[in-house]
Amino acid sequence: LDSSHDDKCRMKRLSRELPLLDIRQYYSHPSLFVENLRQACHKTGFFLLKHDIPLAQQQIDETRRFFKQSIKDKQTISYSESPSFRGYMPIGVENTAGRVDLREQVEFAVEYPDDVENKLFPPYERLKGVNPWPDAFQPTLKPTMTEYTHHACRIADCIRRSLCAALGLEAEALDDMFRPIPHWAIKLVAYPPVNDDGTSGDSQSFGVGAHTDTNFLTLVLQDTIGGLQVYSEGEFIDVPADLGADVLVCNLGEQAQILSDGYFLATPHRVLPNRSDTERISVPIFYNPTLSSVITPLELPDALEWERPKEYQHWERSHNAMMATVGDNTFKSLARSHPEVFQRHHSDLNLMEDGQIIAKKS
Repeated sequence: LDSSHDDKCRMKRLSRELPLLDIRQYYSHPSLFVENLRQACHKTGFFLLKHDIPLAQQQIDETRRFFKQSIKDKQTISYSESPSFRGYMPIGVENTAGRVDLREQVEFAVEYPDDVENKLFPPYERLKGVNPWPDAFQPTLKPTMTEYTHHACRIADCIRRSLCAALGLEAEALDDMFRPIPHWAIKLVAYPPVNDDGTSGDSQSFGVGAHTDTNFLTLVLQDTIGGLQVYSEGEFIDVPADLGADVLVCNLGEQAQILSDGYFLATPHRVLPNRSDTERISVPIFYNPTLSSVITPLELPDALEWERPKEYQHWERSHNAMMATVGDNTFKSLARSHPEVFQRHHSDLNLMEDGQIIAKKS
């Protein structure tokens, strides 16, 4: 049997686990793509997408190469030095819901034009920064990642417009919220092998603890190690990794759930400690509207068919209220996950228990 037949067999197996879509259908049969997407996001909130990104495996390889660099080199682009929350983090720096994540990572985000005024208020303006690229020791990472994020955001635009069509709205209904450029962020992540008892960290820690994403849409490029799990109908199920870089794992965030008035799901997920004998590589990109965008439910047509049981309830994390704007909510999440960076660079601000970030009284 040839490799294409093997891929088809594997895809059929995967589609029984999570919905499997193909971006080529968006171009060839857009109405069918919209309906398949509606079903996936209304009932599951997670799906696999066969993509057309030409350098996906190259991005995986560049990511793996970065984490093989010396700790001395990696620390030259340290996250702790960035007021806009960008750069390299060793294991144990980030937490999810108060527990340490067992992963090493570097985070980048959209770079704003040089003429953007350096504002301090509203506080989310401080997230507009530049990336600490590792040009001195890995000059190939920046051009690879720049091209990869261009293609990933192109696909995210296609999905966003299809989601609007799936809601019975004009495909362009949300275009203004993403102009002039979406506020995307990308993480290059390595999950190292851990001992059988998880003693490389907190014994109750995960690769990443259970959470929902606060953004609009997440696209995850991963290798074949596996470990990502999705909460569905009362339990966590494994996300297949068989196809590796050929498929993006896609999930909606809380913004999409709110905008759709709950029609689409922001699905809880987590990453198990890596029990393999090699590091697991993952490259999630988080796609957001502009920081100033306000997230409120859209007015949806009465004819929109609701197929999920009304009483269906997702697992939800407590004390996780959404802020009014994308920027407020993004800053809240970063401040909670990186309290030391927040305190170091934004000592004039207070992070309140409800997630509000306000200026300290002088």
